Amino acid sequence: MSGQSLTDRITAAQHSVTGSAVSKTVCKATTHEVMGPKKKHLDYLIQCTNEMNVNIPQLADSLFERTTNSSWVVVFKSLITTHHLMVYGNE
Repeated sequence: MSGQSLTDRITAAQHSVTGSAVSKTVCKATTHEVMGPKKKHLDYLIQCTNEMNVNIPQLADSLFERTTNSSWVVVFKSLITTHHLMVYGNE
C-alpha cells in the first residue's frame, strides 16, 4: 500500500471542514502508509503543545481515537506520535 488511502483523505477533509487543524494533523501523521509519521506533522503537533489556545485534551483524544483503529500501522504511528510528543512537547 503506497500513498494515503481514500479513508485517510476523507477523514482529513472532514477535519478541514470542521476547522480542527490539530485533528487534521493527527490524522495525517497517523495514515495507513507503511512509514513513520512525517516530520512536518510531528513538528506542528509539538508547536501546538507550546501554544496557549490549543486544546491539549482534544489532541490527546484524537491520538487515543486513532489507537482504536483496526490497522496496525495506524495504531503504531499513533503510539510513535504520542511518544514523540511526550519526549519533545511542552509539559
